[in-house]
Amino acid sequence: MAFCSRGVCAYSKDEPLSGNAQPLRSRQKVLLRDRYFAVFFLFFLWSCAALAKSDKPQSSPKPLVVYIHETLYVTQKETLEKQGDFSVILKPFSGSDLVGKILLEGSTLKADVVVGIEGERASDPRIASLAAPLPAALFQRLFLPFSWKDKRFLPISYAYLAFLYDGRTLAPSTETLESFLKSLPPKSLVVPDPRTSMVGRGALSWVKASEYGILHQKVLTYPKGWSGTFSLFNRGRAKVMLGYTTSVLYHQGKGQSFVRWAALKKTAHPVQVMTAFITAKKEVHPKAVLFLETLLSPSLQRMVIQNYGYPVIEISLPESHHHCRPKNAFLLEGGEGEKDENLKNWMASGYQK
Repeated sequence: MAFCSRGVCAYSKDEPLSGNAQPLRSRQKVLLRDRYFAVFFLFFLWSCAALAKSDKPQSSPKPLVVYIHETLYVTQKETLEKQGDFSVILKPFSGSDLVGKILLEGSTLKADVVVGIEGERASDPRIASLAAPLPAALFQRLFLPFSWKDKRFLPISYAYLAFLYDGRTLAPSTETLESFLKSLPPKSLVVPDPRTSMVGRGALSWVKASEYGILHQKVLTYPKGWSGTFSLFNRGRAKVMLGYTTSVLYHQGKGQSFVRWAALKKTAHPVQVMTAFITAKKEVHPKAVLFLETLLSPSLQRMVIQNYGYPVIEISLPESHHHCRPKNAFLLEGGEGEKDENLKNWMASGYQK
């Protein structure tokens, strides 16, 4: 016996199929088979699409754009550009131009990383606002003879400011900074211009404002930057220059053992720190932290030593570097207001172009 509901017929298993029922059941089997085939075919197409997508090479991140101090660019360009699986674009600037560039671009800063900003700049809110907080793990790798608190700027090297002099013709007092300056002949000293050089600004943070007049009497000229200052001293046009304690190592390497640095007994020497930071953006470049890790690698830090600086990680130092450490030192910090006031006092004390 058969009964039908909504067009589908069923048969009692006790009755034989009639002649018309056999073709109907065959058609049902065909429809079911076609359904299975359609599902299988759609699954096959989806699997092929997924496989093709997984095999498609992933797009590499955009190149890491780095604004860098020109001295670091010259000495470390090849190493920094070879970062393995990502591309790096280095754009070098002089010290003052680097600061001017990032201040000009401000919140639209195009660089992903900035390398070569002096640590004193961390106190400038215009620059500090451009730097993103850095992972604590980076700072755990540091090995410094001073305390470093700012977690947006990563130290990558440091050096001690000092006055270098020609020991063949001068024997200045090294008791205090004031006595040293007073013992120099007039117009014998060159100092980078504090308005364009952080080394020069370091001098104004070191010399007391009451001694700026003495400084002017002893200065031959204030060159725009380090290179002009070094050139005048190296050519003998000036007998004294503001530089770093380790600068004597360069001169000794050139056979100029008469160049000495004034190791002051009762006045501490300033420590100037070179830093790097990652630009604060909505989307930080995925390789930015890796780039900073490279700056702390032993190979890069050994290059710091070769370029007469001090490394920021625990690494073996030449004996000559140990001899260039002052007994007393202090970290150059100070707010922008204090530095601006120093510049005003320096100008008012008799500076003339």
